[in-house]
Amino acid sequence: MIAIPYKFYLYGVCLILAVSPAFAQTQNKDPLFAEGKSYFAAGDLKRALDSFRQYEAINPNNLAVHFWIGLILDQTGDSKAAVSEYNQSLAQSSSINLDSAELRINMGNSFAKLGNTKEAQSNYQRAIVIDSANSLAYLGLSKCLIDSGDYDGALSTIDRFVSLGGRDINVPLIRGLALAGQSKLSAAREQLHLFLNSTQGNQATNSAMTQLAVKILSEIEIMQ
Repeated sequence: MIAIPYKFYLYGVCLILAVSPAFAQTQNKDPLFAEGKSYFAAGDLKRALDSFRQYEAINPNNLAVHFWIGLILDQTGDSKAAVSEYNQSLAQSSSINLDSAELRINMGNSFAKLGNTKEAQSNYQRAIVIDSANSLAYLGLSKCLIDSGDYDGALSTIDRFVSLGGRDINVPLIRGLALAGQSKLSAAREQLHLFLNSTQGNQATNSAMTQLAVKILSEIEIMQ
């Protein structure tokens, strides 16, 4: 069995796109809230955060504003603060018996970036309970299962992601790592080469993921 040398999330960045739950999509006619969403859509995260912070000061119990602040903080690299905001959003949601798969996925993403695989996995699993057809929850969960050494679970979970129509450049990498962990070296080599071939010339590819694939491939070659 090949030991995966680094935690999947710690080796690279989390590559799951953050998503907005239904309650964050609701129309809010407050000028500050609308302004924050407009700035966010335009990619001006600093001004978006300023607007949402001003709105938060006036409406501290608004669950949607905490979600938006958390999303911005996570995208600007402060995942720890993002988790705090997501937790506030979750607390407000729980007070009205509301939970959100999308919020749980985003919380999972933030925990994963912080290296807290256990909490990340818990949130992805909760997202699946809420919405078993949300493909992104399975993508995140598969990476956590790689980290925890559950290679059978990782394979079945990434297969579920694909069966739901999910598409992600890292699918063959996840499969390759899981197969390598199971010592199915020929199948692992095939998937890892598929990943490397698909990433050639792709500017969006995370170089750390490529390095991980190359490292595992080199170990496979030594063992065979």
